[in-house]
Amino acid sequence: MKLPLATLERIMRNAGAKKLTEDAVKRLNIEVEELADEIAREAIEVCNADGRKKLSLEDIREASE
Repeated sequence: MKLPLATLERIMRNAGAKKLTEDAVKRLNIEVEELADEIAREAIEVCNADGRKKLSLEDIREASE
């Protein structure tokens, strides 16, 4: 899952970055992907532990805390 680099650039600029290197944007993409994967895996564990098959918003919220 790769986010568009322009989207990440906009996020970084909205956070206050004045200038960005392409490497910084690409690295943020990797970090976001890894974080999303970790949260998804934890949410799936929560869902499975509750005996459900459908992942819910609450599973994501619990996993991201």
